[in-house]
Amino acid sequence: MDGGMTIFDILTWAGDVLKAADATRTVQQNPRLDAQVLLSYVLQVNSAYLFTHGDEPIAPNVTETYQRLIARRARHEPVAYLTQTKAFFGRDFFVNSHVLIPRPDTEVLVEAALGVIDSQSTIIDIGTGSGAIAISLACETHRPTFAIEIDRDAKAIAEHNARVLDANVTVLEGSLFTPFINQNRTINDLTPSLTHLVITANLPYLTPWQWNDLDPDVKNYEPKLALVGGADGLALYDELCTQLRTYLHEASRKGKRITMDLFIEIDVTQRHTAPSLLRTHFPEAIINVIADMNHRERVVHLKV
Repeated sequence: MDGGMTIFDILTWAGDVLKAADATRTVQQNPRLDAQVLLSYVLQVNSAYLFTHGDEPIAPNVTETYQRLIARRARHEPVAYLTQTKAFFGRDFFVNSHVLIPRPDTEVLVEAALGVIDSQSTIIDIGTGSGAIAISLACETHRPTFAIEIDRDAKAIAEHNARVLDANVTVLEGSLFTPFINQNRTINDLTPSLTHLVITANLPYLTPWQWNDLDPDVKNYEPKLALVGGADGLALYDELCTQLRTYLHEASRKGKRITMDLFIEIDVTQRHTAPSLLRTHFPEAIINVIADMNHRERVVHLKV
């Protein structure tokens, strides 16, 4: 392909290349849309510009840059990693291969959590990754918000997104709830009037067998550590609940009454096993399963 092509010509070429690559996918994508998004990114214009300036020629150096991106996309590299941007809950987040790409389906978890947050709430997002959940909740509510991440590279990305989006989020390094188990002063010092915890967690919940069957966009590029959650996919949620039960018990023993709303994202196949697991840790809790925008049961809400 030679330089000097028009926007229309290069979009047609790219769409054909990606359509051919799409034939090998388990989950079909939208090659024409991918081509448009990537060209908009390279040209730094919106998609409407592409259609109103279809006859505009593209400089050879821009063509070469675009060709390289299309070649990477044809090898199934996610568009969000190529542009290093993903929209979530009305905001653009920086992402790269150190973090999972935020999904629209996860917005139902944010919406559900927003429904219980009040003037007494402290928000904690476990396994925050890019920080999309924590930052969205912090920006929407202006409540004290903490985000916990075990991976240092991912933690740096969450911190970057919090700065760029002007979100009052404290990002802590640690496994699950351990920053507050091991340093019991932290949360009480920062939020001395704490009476209500709102905890969100989109932890790894796939089984190794589910991971093996993933589309190459996910399996070959997104971090496996953030996807697989043990033999049944629920190992980390089991451990988190153990930690939370211990924390609430210690608070009660010291005479402090703390209520908690916990929201976890699950695979639809765990719509029965996940609530059952939570029930073993919190027998008296109120537990509900919430469907996503596609009417699939993907979020479990526990209130205690």
